[in-house]
Amino acid sequence: MKISSKTLVALFATLLLLITSACQGKADDEHAPGFTLLNLKGDAVELSDYKDKVVLINFFATYCPPCRMEMPDFVRLQKEYGPKGFQVVAISVDNNPEMVLPLFIQRLGINFPVLLGTSKVLKDYGNIYALPVTFILDREHRIKKRFMGMVSEEDLKPVLDQLIEEGK
Repeated sequence: MKISSKTLVALFATLLLLITSACQGKADDEHAPGFTLLNLKGDAVELSDYKDKVVLINFFATYCPPCRMEMPDFVRLQKEYGPKGFQVVAISVDNNPEMVLPLFIQRLGINFPVLLGTSKVLKDYGNIYALPVTFILDREHRIKKRFMGMVSEEDLKPVLDQLIEEGK
């Protein structure tokens, strides 16, 4: 039985749509796991430090091309939404973070905290095994949205606008 190229394209598009919708679905308002992680200065940072803020948590690595590509969008979002009660928090899973992160942060002009990930935080957030992964939390730190894979400013703005407006 021969399958036409149109049928293959249609099947591929359907499969892609199913995967995308499954990976970017609503997260049923579960509370985000709390964490205490170190920054590059060795200071402890807790999720609770961002009480009453809408928080974007991004798990990334400097060696991950999609991770690097989405960082400038996070920088712009922090500039635009930060004064409205929003905070980006990046969690690095790099092997030698003290060596690779300072230049990465400087080159990209990162204007938000970059924390050092642990196996516990990766497990707590759903056994993260592929990067990047991004979570959007409301002001009560309930998970409102998960994005598996690269996410853009255009994907995030409608969610952020809604959550920030709700908190006014």
